[in-house]
Amino acid sequence: MKTDQMNKGRILTLAGMAVMTAATLIKAFTASSLAAGVLIISGLAFFFIVETAEKTRDAESGLSFKRFFTDLKKPGVIPLILLCIALWPVEFFLQKTAFGGAFMEHVFSRLPDMGDGYVTLLAMQAVIVLGEEIGFRGFFLGKGMKIFPFWPTVLVSAVLFAAAHITAGPAAIVICDVGMIFIDAILFALIFRKSGNCLVCWIPHFVNNIITLLLIPLL
Repeated sequence: MKTDQMNKGRILTLAGMAVMTAATLIKAFTASSLAAGVLIISGLAFFFIVETAEKTRDAESGLSFKRFFTDLKKPGVIPLILLCIALWPVEFFLQKTAFGGAFMEHVFSRLPDMGDGYVTLLAMQAVIVLGEEIGFRGFFLGKGMKIFPFWPTVLVSAVLFAAAHITAGPAAIVICDVGMIFIDAILFALIFRKSGNCLVCWIPHFVNNIITLLLIPLL
C-alpha cells in the first residue's frame, strides 16, 4: 500500500472513530434515536470509505463473503463462537435469577417490537447485527488496531459497544446488563482477530440476539 493511501486511511479512520465515539456518548446519555442512527451509519460509511481510500484487497478486508468459510475454519474461531453462544444464556439466567422480572422488563425495553412477527424480526436482526459488526468490529476495531495497539483498541471499542446499548433503568440492572454486553464485545473482538472477518463475528452476535428474543417470551 502506498504511503499517501496509508496516510489518507489513517486520517479517515481517526475521523470515523471520533464520530462513532461522539454518537455513542450522545446515545448513551440522551437515548437519542438520531445519535443511534448516526452511530450505525457512520460505522458502515467509514468502513467502506477507508477500504476505498486504501484500495483494500479482499484478502486484507475486514469484511469478506468470499473468505467466510475459510475464515470460519481458522484455528480457535469456532471454539470462541461456541463459547460466546453458550455463555449468553448462562449470563441471562443469572441476571434473571438475581433481579427477577425487573431484569426481564429492562431487557425487553431495549428490544425491537415483536408485534411484527418473528420472520420480520429475524430479518431486521440480521441486518442490524451486520451493521453493528461492520461498524464496531470491521471499522472501529479492524481499522483502529492498524493505528493503536490491539488491546487498548479492543477495550475502547467494547466500552463503546456496551454504552451504545444502555437503556434507562435501575442502576444495578443497567450495570449488569451493560457488563454482559461488554463481555460479549470482548469475545466478538477475539473472534474478529482470529478470523479477520467481521462477517464471522455476525454469527454469535445474531444467535445471541435471537436467543434473547426467544427466552423473553418463555420466561
